[in-house]
This record gives sequence, structure tokens and C-alpha cells, in this order.
Amino acid sequence: MEAPTTVTCNARTAEDFHVHALSGARLIEGRCLAVGLVAEQTDSLPTMTCVHKRTDLGLLGVTHAGLNSETDLDDRSVPCGLFRVATHTAACNQAVLVDAFAAVCPDPAQVCTLEDEPAGLFDWGIAVSRHEATRLLENLGLFISEHITPAEDWWARTVTDDAARLVMGRMTLSLLEGTKIGSLWIPSYHNTEANLVRIGGAARSQTWRSPNA
Repeated sequence: MEAPTTVTCNARTAEDFHVHALSGARLIEGRCLAVGLVAEQTDSLPTMTCVHKRTDLGLLGVTHAGLNSETDLDDRSVPCGLFRVATHTAACNQAVLVDAFAAVCPDPAQVCTLEDEPAGLFDWGIAVSRHEATRLLENLGLFISEHITPAEDWWARTVTDDAARLVMGRMTLSLLEGTKIGSLWIPSYHNTEANLVRIGGAARSQTWRSPNA
């Protein structure tokens, strides 16, 4: 049996949080929720579909049923929270550093396929219609950062002040030095821990646990 790839592990971890990759009609529902919350400053449906085809991820969503840990046998519960994240190649990391990464319409070559191992992750942001979904998706992102991709840096771009406050406060991303378009960044979990130890600070405790752990 082949070892699971990072992308596969991300998908399985998301499912443990009752969060699932959206495709087909669900993808359309999810994008409609995002547009309703942040207007048209979000990825187009073809872009979301392209990223999903390459990664089986792209747009992750939690429904009202999932938020309450309920089974939705008829797949009728509507999305109430979205987490847009993609694993990226080294070329994408370099593009982000020089403000050349097109977040709304990324070059497909900069997005990992299911079999690729990522050089970094890009978080397009969190959009929610229920407050409880915010905390759930925050915890999912932090869990992936610490346990699934601890050696990879995270990048982000936000389109609302609320989103910026969330990722710069709760998720501790900071403005990338030299950026003119508001790119945000946080070093990998491993590098963060090493820096804390080097300067004599206490290492960040791994408190984020999968709900099924």
C-alpha cells in the first residue's frame, strides 16, 4: 500500500473535522456563499474547479449538519463555512515573494497535484455565515500547520478587514516584508519552534487535536 501524500492527509484531516472538499453543485453553493460574504473578490468557478481537479481539495466546506456533527444522508445541508487552501509548488513560493502570484486566478503549474509534495500552502481565506464555523476552520488550519505540513511555510491573501484580523491575530500571520499587495506569511511550524527555542522562549504547545483523536 502506498503511503498517503500530504494532500491526501490534508483531505483526511479535514474530514475528521467534518469539513469536506466541495465539487460539482456543492462547489457552486460554496462559491455563492463566498460571493455573498466578500462580493466578487473571490476565485471564479472555473478557477476553483481547476484547483479541485488538481488537488481534490481547493475549496473546503462545512455544512450546518457537519458543524453539529450530524449525518447528512441526503446531502441537503447547506454550507455555512468555507476554507480555501491549496498546496503549492516552489515556483509559487517564489512568485508570492515578488508579488507575482495571482491568487484569484493562479497558474495551474504553481498548484500541486494529488501526487506532489508541497513546498508551501496558500490560504485564500475563511468565509463563514455562522460564528461557530470560524473556530472550527481556524482549528483545522492550525492542526494542518502543526501536524500535517510542519515543514512548509503558509501564505495568505485577505479581502476583508475581518479576515485580516483573524489570520493576523488568531493564526499569527504577518505582512510579508516588501509586499505591495498585502501578502501575508507565517514561517513553518518547525522554523517557528526553532526560533522560539533559539531566543529562549517557550515552544508553542501542540494543543490542536483532531476531533477523532
